Amino acid sequence: MPKFETARGSLRIRLIVIPASLLVLGILAATVTTLYGARDRIHSEIDSGVNLGSRLMEYALDDVASSPNPAEALRQLREDLAHVRHIKVAYVANPAQDKVEPPNSDSKHAAPHWFQQWFEPARVVQTYKVNFGNEPHGELVMWTQPADEVNEVWLGLTFVTGLLGVLSFAIIALILLTARQTLAPLHTLVEGLDRLEQGQFDALAEIRVAELRRIGETFNRLAHSLARTEADNHFLIDRLMSVQEAERKELARELHDEFGASLFGIRAAASCIIAAIGTRDAMDVAAQELIDKEIVDRAALISTLADGIQKQNYRILDRIRPVILHQMGLFDALRQLVDSWGAHHRDCSYALDLPSENLSFDEEVSLTAYRIIQECLTNVARHSKAKAMHIGLRYGTDAKATGLHIRIEDNGIGLPAGFRFGFGFLGMSERLRKLGGQLHISNAPRTGTIIDAFIPASPRPSERVFSERLENILIK
Repeated sequence: MPKFETARGSLRIRLIVIPASLLVLGILAATVTTLYGARDRIHSEIDSGVNLGSRLMEYALDDVASSPNPAEALRQLREDLAHVRHIKVAYVANPAQDKVEPPNSDSKHAAPHWFQQWFEPARVVQTYKVNFGNEPHGELVMWTQPADEVNEVWLGLTFVTGLLGVLSFAIIALILLTARQTLAPLHTLVEGLDRLEQGQFDALAEIRVAELRRIGETFNRLAHSLARTEADNHFLIDRLMSVQEAERKELARELHDEFGASLFGIRAAASCIIAAIGTRDAMDVAAQELIDKEIVDRAALISTLADGIQKQNYRILDRIRPVILHQMGLFDALRQLVDSWGAHHRDCSYALDLPSENLSFDEEVSLTAYRIIQECLTNVARHSKAKAMHIGLRYGTDAKATGLHIRIEDNGIGLPAGFRFGFGFLGMSERLRKLGGQLHISNAPRTGTIIDAFIPASPRPSERVFSERLENILIK
């Protein structure tokens, strides 16, 4: 069963039951309307037939009595009375001896017995004397036939209800067919959502229902976005794993090649110093001077090796986490970063705009801003082929929040067609997402690339401001 057919009732059933209920109510209303005045109608029709028959009988019998051929006139009268609705007329030649039973209705569409008992009024019987001249010649007996009118009411009722029933069935069939065709795209959407849940991001075929076409288009965009996001996540995970492995190999190589060799040289120089000091006292003055000079040289070598180890250690630590941020603050660290980059890329001019006030931010905010600008500098050097670059950083409030606004512009070749985030941009985007920030990358109006980043942040009090506040508290 489709998921949108819940325990409270399926949408298909609701689309059928509600119109069907309305049609049933319409049939009931038509039936009640038909039966509401049926009894009065029957009485009215019967009274009308009786009145017409009585008047016709009275005038015709006078004509029969005065007619030169009474028998023919009587026969003609009986034929005429046969056409009067809702009455039957019989001729009784000898009323004292002959008994005439009222005839039954000859309708082919007789109403059920219960219906006749419900609506059929009491039968009226009237007799009229027949005279040929001044002599009595039997009598005419007239009975009312209410069953005829009851049968007509029944026939009209069955016709109306039957016609409405056929129309209702046709309408329900059309609703069922329409609901089936209309709900087919919903089944397709549900199947598509099931595939999304299983990690299959296939697009849906075009939905021909106009009201649902936009949902299908939105679904396809969502599926494409999820597929791209999953691909980006896989790419990011793969790159993270490869970068971690590369970093480990690089650290292992540097520890082995640089630190290992330097430490081995320090140990060798220290051993030589120890050995020289042990033999120095047993030598003459000239030999002692040579030994002292060797000790100084070995000590200088140890100092040089230690300085190299220190620089290598600083470079590794800076690559893992910039120590300069803690030592100098964000703005000074950015100045040194950009100046160092400019010194190695003299073919590209640059400009750096920073706030005049030296603000201090949380460690994560400062590190994110530093890494974003560092990554942008790397991309400009590797891919943009730019000759000029501008880096702007300001702190302020926009329509949404307060924080750091970073904008990097270059006049390079711009973004390629079908551009997708690489590992660097994915890392930048994830850093900003973690802090609730935003990243927007686009081509410049003329040439080059524009990168806008926003980091929600509030500045921390500087150490000077903090000490002044502490002083004021202590004085008070």
